Amino acid sequence: MASIKFLSQKLRIVVVLVLLAVHFSTMPVAVVRAAGTTRYVATSGSDTGNCSSSASPCRTIQYAVNQSASGDSILVAQGIYTYSSPVDTCTTLNNIKPPSVVCFVDKSLTILGGYSTTNWISANPTVNLTVIDGQNAYRGVTAVGYLTTTASLTMEGFTIQNGRAQGPTSYDTSGIGGGMLVQHAVVTLRDVVFKNNQAIGQNTGFGAGGPADGAGLRIESSPVGTSSFLQRVTFDSNQSYGGSGPDRGGVAFGALFIYNSSAIVEDSTFTNNLAQAGNSTGGGLSGGLYADALGGAIGIELGNTISLRRITISGNQIRGGNASQTGGGAYGGGILVEDTASFTISDSSLVNNTATAGNAQTGGNAASGAIQAQNNAQVTIQRVKILSNSAIGGSSTGGGNAGPGAGGGMYIFATRPGAFHATLENVIIAENLANQGSGITSSGNGGGGGLVIDGMNADLIHTTIAQNHLGSIMVLGQGLVVQPWGSLPAAVNLNYSIIANHTGGAALSTAIAVQQGGSLNLNRGLFAGNTKNTNSNGSPVPAGTINGLGTMLSASSAGFVSPGLPNNNYHLRLDSSAKDQATGSATSNDVDGNSRPYNSISDIGADEYLPFPLSVSFQDGSLLLNWTAGASILAGGVSKYEVIVTCSAGANPPDQGNCGQPINAGTATTFALTGLSNFKQYTITIHARDASQILIATSNTVNAFPTNIFLYLPLLLR
Repeated sequence: MASIKFLSQKLRIVVVLVLLAVHFSTMPVAVVRAAGTTRYVATSGSDTGNCSSSASPCRTIQYAVNQSASGDSILVAQGIYTYSSPVDTCTTLNNIKPPSVVCFVDKSLTILGGYSTTNWISANPTVNLTVIDGQNAYRGVTAVGYLTTTASLTMEGFTIQNGRAQGPTSYDTSGIGGGMLVQHAVVTLRDVVFKNNQAIGQNTGFGAGGPADGAGLRIESSPVGTSSFLQRVTFDSNQSYGGSGPDRGGVAFGALFIYNSSAIVEDSTFTNNLAQAGNSTGGGLSGGLYADALGGAIGIELGNTISLRRITISGNQIRGGNASQTGGGAYGGGILVEDTASFTISDSSLVNNTATAGNAQTGGNAASGAIQAQNNAQVTIQRVKILSNSAIGGSSTGGGNAGPGAGGGMYIFATRPGAFHATLENVIIAENLANQGSGITSSGNGGGGGLVIDGMNADLIHTTIAQNHLGSIMVLGQGLVVQPWGSLPAAVNLNYSIIANHTGGAALSTAIAVQQGGSLNLNRGLFAGNTKNTNSNGSPVPAGTINGLGTMLSASSAGFVSPGLPNNNYHLRLDSSAKDQATGSATSNDVDGNSRPYNSISDIGADEYLPFPLSVSFQDGSLLLNWTAGASILAGGVSKYEVIVTCSAGANPPDQGNCGQPINAGTATTFALTGLSNFKQYTITIHARDASQILIATSNTVNAFPTNIFLYLPLLLR
C-alpha cells in the first residue's frame, strides 16, 4: 500500500508516424505561387471551365481545387457537397486513401463557405450552411505537402460531417483523420464544425489491431517554423475506434490529434467525442503496447509549442480495449499531451470527461479524467476549471486484480530525467473521481482523486482543490498525491491554495498524500472541512517531506457559494475564511480574470471575492436596477436578494419599501423602484442572502438620480 500500483508500470504511448505513399516521378522542386484567382462553387453549378466567374460556378469543390494554383481562393455557396469520383485526382495519381471529398497536394489554398449564389461578397455560414459530407464512406478533406514546405489550407465557414477513414490505407493498418487530414502542411480553420466523423483502425488477422486517431482532424509534421491555428472550431460526436487483433486491439486517440507540430486553438468546443481502443481475444500486449485509449478530445505528441485558449471540453470519453489477460489503459479523457517544449491551456473548462480502462483478467490502468501531461518541458495551466471528471480502472473478468484509477482530474508526470516543470495558477480542481475497477481491490490501488504530480517539479498557486473523491476503500490522496516516479523525485510548492471538503471514503484517506521520495512545501493556504488534511503522521503511508504546515490556516468551511453538484460553484462568499489572507501573493488576477487584490490583500484560492456588478438606469420618478450580469457567480447560493436604498434629504421613499430598510426582491435579478423624487440622490446596494438568511455577497454601490428631463438626439432628414 506504499504506492499507487498504477505508477509501477511505465505508461507507453504509441507513436504512429504515418507517411503517405505519394508517388511522383519528378524530383522535389519549388512551387511557384500564382497570382490569386477567386473561384466559385455552388450545388447549382457545372464542372466545366475554370470556375472564375460567379455567374458560372462549378459544381464540386474538388473540381475548383483542380483548377486552382497556390494563392487562389475558392468561395463556396450553401449546400451539401459529397465525393465525386470523376474529379478525384488524389486517389488515382497520389495514392492518398481513403478518397476525400476535397483533396490537394503541394498547394496553398483558401476555401471559404457560407455564401449564397446571390451574395458572393459577405459570408454567413449560420444562414448559408455549407457542408462537406463524407457519407460515412470518404474522408472530408485532405491537404498534403510533399514537394514543398509551403503547402497550406485556410478554411472558414464549413461543417465537415460523416467523414470516415478506415484502415487499411495504402501503407498500414491505421485509420487517421476522418474529417480532415493535414500532413506536412499547415492549416488555419475558423468557424468550422467537425461532426460525426470516424477514424477506424483495421481489424487484423495477426498481431495488433490497427490504430486510429484524429476522428475529426489530424495535423501531422507541419513544416518547421509554422503553427496551425484553429479559432471557433467545434468537435462534436467524433469517434476513433482501434481495430481488433488476435494479440491486442489497436490504440485510439480522439477527435483532434496533433503530431510533431505546433498549434494554437482558441474559442473552440469539444463535446461528446470518443476514443475506443480495439478489443482482442488475446493477452492484450503486442509490440510492447497495450490497447490504450488516449486524449478523447485532444491528443498531442511531440509538439513544439501548443497553446489552448478559451476552450470548453465536456462529455468526452476514452475506453481502453478489452482482452483476455490485461486490459488496455485509458489516459486523458479530455487531453493527452506528451513530449512538447511548451503546453499552455488558459481560460478554459474541462467538465464531465471520463477515462475508463479495459477489462481483462487484470483490469487496465486509468489515469486523468481531464488532462494527462507527460514529459513536457513546461506545462502552464491558468484560469482553468476542472470539474466532475473521472478515471476508472478496468475490471477483472476472471477473479484477478482490478485496474487502478489515478488522477481523476489531472495526472502530470515525467518518466525520465529532464527539466520538466508544471505551473498551475488560478485553477479549480473539484468533484473529480479516481476509482479502481471491480475484482481484487486494495486501498492503495490508485489514488489522487483531484490531481497527481509524479516525478517532476510543480508550482500550484492560488489553486482550489475541493470535494474530490476516491473509491470507497481507497486512501491515497483524495485531493492531491505527490510522489516519485521510480528514482525521479517530485517537488511541489503549494502557495495560497485551498484544500477543502475531502470527506467520506476509507477511514484512513487523506486530502493530500505525499509519498516517500516526494516533497510538498505549503505556503499560506487554507485547510477546510477535510476529514484528514495530510499523511504527515505516517498514515495511511509513510510521508515524504512536508514543509510549511504551520503557515496553513484552518476552518470548518472554506465559504464556497454552492460547492458540489449541481452547481459546482467554488466562488467565495463574503464570509469566507479565505478572504484577504494571501499575504505576499503577487498574482494579479483570479480564475475569472478579475483583478487581484480587491482589498489590499488577495484571497486564498482560485477566486477573488468581488462585489457583483449593479447597473442603474433612470426614468421619470423611477430607477431600473439590473444585476443579471453578476448573478452567475452566485449560482445555487442565493435564496433571495434585498435592495437597500438610502435616500437623500427630502427624497420620497420608493413605493416598494422604506429608505434604509431591506426590500425583498426574491430571486429576480432586475427590479424597478418607483414613486421617487426627481433630481434627488438615491444610493443603492443589492444584498444576496442564502437559505439561512446569511449575507453571502453584496453588489457595488450606485448613486442615481431620477429625472424627467431627457436629451434626445436630433432627427436628421435627407
